[in-house]
Amino acid sequence: MKNNFVILITASPQNSQSHLTAIRYLNSLINRKESVSCIFFYQDAVAVANIFNQPPSDEPELLKAWRKFAKTSKVELMTCVAASFRRGVIDKEEASNREINSANLSEHFSLAGLGQLSAALSNPNAKLVHFK
Repeated sequence: MKNNFVILITASPQNSQSHLTAIRYLNSLINRKESVSCIFFYQDAVAVANIFNQPPSDEPELLKAWRKFAKTSKVELMTCVAASFRRGVIDKEEASNREINSANLSEHFSLAGLGQLSAALSNPNAKLVHFK
């Protein structure tokens, strides 16, 4: 029976090494041909998907690293819709609905509800790994 990994990230990208650790861990899972069904960013972790956040030149570019991972692995990166809106991260559809001129949710990320996380965890082979 093959494991189906569900990754939950709640750490702020500005105050933690958890994002880099998560990317390394995920790359090792992909290299071992493990199944990753869901990467869900919740609470302060959603800030990583904001294209307007630009780290200083001496800090890692987490957004770039996540987009590269998503592109090569084909695993979707989901940000909690409520946590995203609360922190000012919106997609094109929401920007249009609110008559805002631009969206700031990065490509390879999508807005998702907690129901999608719950559905991923309902798989009997699901293994939750939380980075906080």
